[in-house]
Amino acid sequence: MASPRSFERVIAELDRLRAEYGVAGFALTVLSGEHGLQTGSGGVADRDSARPVTPDTLFRIGSITKTFNALAVMLLVEQGRLDLDAPLVKLVPDAPLDNPWADAYPVRVAHLLEHSSGLLDMTREEFDHNQPFPTLEAAFAFRPQARVVQWPPGLHQVYSNANAGLVGLVIERASGQGYARFIRERLLQPLGMRAAGLVDDAATRGRLATGYDSDGETPIPYWHMIFPPLGAINATPREMGALLEVFLRRGRVGDARLLEAASIERMERPATTLGARHGLPYGYGPGLRQSLRNGFRWYGHGGDGDGYLSYFGYNREANAGFFLTINAFKHDALDAMQARVQEHLTRGLAAPRPTASNIAPDTLGQLTGTYVAVTRRFDWQDPADLEQDRLQVVLEDGALYTRSATGRRPLIPVGEQLFRREGQPLATIAIAAQDGELYLQAEFGNYRRFER
Repeated sequence: MASPRSFERVIAELDRLRAEYGVAGFALTVLSGEHGLQTGSGGVADRDSARPVTPDTLFRIGSITKTFNALAVMLLVEQGRLDLDAPLVKLVPDAPLDNPWADAYPVRVAHLLEHSSGLLDMTREEFDHNQPFPTLEAAFAFRPQARVVQWPPGLHQVYSNANAGLVGLVIERASGQGYARFIRERLLQPLGMRAAGLVDDAATRGRLATGYDSDGETPIPYWHMIFPPLGAINATPREMGALLEVFLRRGRVGDARLLEAASIERMERPATTLGARHGLPYGYGPGLRQSLRNGFRWYGHGGDGDGYLSYFGYNREANAGFFLTINAFKHDALDAMQARVQEHLTRGLAAPRPTASNIAPDTLGQLTGTYVAVTRRFDWQDPADLEQDRLQVVLEDGALYTRSATGRRPLIPVGEQLFRREGQPLATIAIAAQDGELYLQAEFGNYRRFER
């Protein structure tokens, strides 16, 4: 693990990247087993006033809110008030939901948390709506016809903010409390996150950094998200260290235990998609998305607060995690800064060695064919365009490859139905069957074999 002095160098380099990309301000919190909590920042929270960013400046953390949702659900599960396998219709009978596969494949709580419900993301009207609703029920009444399940729940993973809104309803019905109150009283306060919250009041505005558009200069108005559970939490970088502690210490914060270690382990493990049921360990678990950097596996989540971009992540080999935030809609800036932090935290460590299996060519040959994309995220995407997104799975000299418009890449077997790419330490791709159809599932999409 790098020393405190090297942390200061990281902050200086992040500040250089901030200026290079035209970002107003940033903040970084790192928690490690060796050096404890470290915080740093640079730039300004507001260009007009030149108010500096500090570790105690409020930022909108966007979809990292979904991680808090999952923690809230696991709290209710441990209390016996909720079951991850419970069908949504039994918990929220009035939820607007049209599921053609309801008898055989109901939408379950775990599907909502892992984005495997089969629901598309919110409509343009829902994204653009910027007036708060008094209740989640009222928000779902705005475009109830949009909640149509597109494929059997528990088959594919496709990110949808509508899932988070429904999770909010589940939390309310299971707890008997309003969503914002439950998050504040049962999570934020026990975590010591006293400044964090979901309200837009004078105290919040006094501490909140101004969010800027992709030019880094144009302020973006406060986004009153139609479903607050999709991303409405505001928090300080210093206090986000508590979230890192929950995961690095397997459910403990300070001298208290928030959750059992088994609940944290469940959040790290995708379980509901076709690939997950066939042993694929990589993907989106309840409130946590996995990613790879230089052979290291990170658990975490990103956040877009409309004028703010954030990411939190942790790595087991390094026994360290971080929260990074900027007040500009500049993904390239956040990506460059995030890469630098992850390299800092894993410097000097050996990445896990990749695994491989010897699978007979005849077995691999059964998976070859033309695969066509079968999932989309937004209702404004033309379903006909999916036909153009194709992969060829081919067997050449006893090895399996994918061919696409971007070139040929090997599928290295980790099992008969699990594969990885070169340099990856674990399986990231599954090819498996359901209801007589063969599917290829990966971070880059979901495909069905069209012809062999």
